[in-house]
Order: sequence, then structure tokens, then C-alpha cells
Amino acid sequence: MSLFRRIATLGTLSLSLAFAAPASANLIVNGSFEDPDVATGAWQAFFPSDVPGWEGSRIEIWDNYNGRTAYEGTQFAELNADPGNGSAFSIFQDIDTVIGNAYNVSFAYQARQNNNEAFEFSIIPDGGTSLDWLLTDHTTAGWSVFTDTFVATALSTRLMFTSVVPETGTIGNFLDDVKVVAVPEPGTLALLSVGLLGLGLSRRRR
Repeated sequence: MSLFRRIATLGTLSLSLAFAAPASANLIVNGSFEDPDVATGAWQAFFPSDVPGWEGSRIEIWDNYNGRTAYEGTQFAELNADPGNGSAFSIFQDIDTVIGNAYNVSFAYQARQNNNEAFEFSIIPDGGTSLDWLLTDHTTAGWSVFTDTFVATALSTRLMFTSVVPETGTIGNFLDDVKVVAVPEPGTLALLSVGLLGLGLSRRRR
């Protein structure tokens, strides 16, 4: 390999690491509803205590059932779970957050029966004011993806999904691939880039 090609390769590697290294772990546990395992081509309703990470109403989990495939992995959840109890369905998860830090949140959603389905997504800081979004742009034709960023105002923050249409019916509102990822501070990114640049220059001198 020529010196020029080796230097170019190191530069490409450093650039790739600069983008890959700051990636943070998903703070949501079991965000793709892969646990507990459901038989392929089937569905099953679980009590929240049986679904790691999640609390609230019963959760119905599908594994590529009835012609529907997961957005991520092989399983996904139906918010409007079996059986109905006369009130809205709601599932939630509490995560540890750092006050003042920014977080990216995203999830996939899809209508099961018709495009009029709707649910509310809420970010609720412990002891603080809830941020709420009403998701009405469902389609049975495929998955949509919600993305946004929030700044934590408490040491614990709750992410909650609540059925709206249908509110109490047991058919509707699929969810998958729920993620919350901390946004690296600009200073951290700058230091990382400088460090990788120094590594590349050091190897180039050698």
C-alpha cells in the first residue's frame, strides 16, 4: 500500500470514528417489545409485570402476525390490548435523566384497523409539566416514525402512550422501536474530534 493511500485510509477511519463513537445507548428497556418471546406468526397479551421495562395496562405483543411485520426486530406492541376494562389503555416507562441535558426520542407507530386511529404520547418529568403530542397521522399501509428532542427538567422522566381512538376498544395503535438517546454535549464532540485528528497525524508522521 502506498503512503498516500495509507494516509487516506487513516483519515477515513478517523472520520468514521468521529461519527460513530458519540452514539449513546438507548435508555428505554425493551423498546422493541422483543421480550417476552412470542411464537412466530402469533400474538399474546401480557400483564405489565411480564413485559420487562414497561408498566401500565396490559400489553399485546405480536410477532409478524396477520400479515403485519415489525418495524424493528420481529415483535411489536398493540397499545389497545386485550381485554378492555372500560378505560383508556396506557403504558409507560420511567428513565433516569440529567437536568439540563437534551435527549432524542423516537418511535414507530401504525394503525391496525383504520386511518382514524389516534393516541397521545407524553413526556412527563417527575413533579413537572407534561409535554403531550396527539398522534393522528396513522395509516394501515405502513409504519410512521415520530422524532423529537426534549431537555430534561427532572432526575426521572416518564414516557407514556395512551389510547385516544379507539379509547377503550381493543383493536388499534401499534408501537415499535421506542428509543431515548442522550445528545452528546458540543464540547464532548469537539474534544473527540481533536483527539482523533491527533491520532491520525501521529500515525501519518510514523
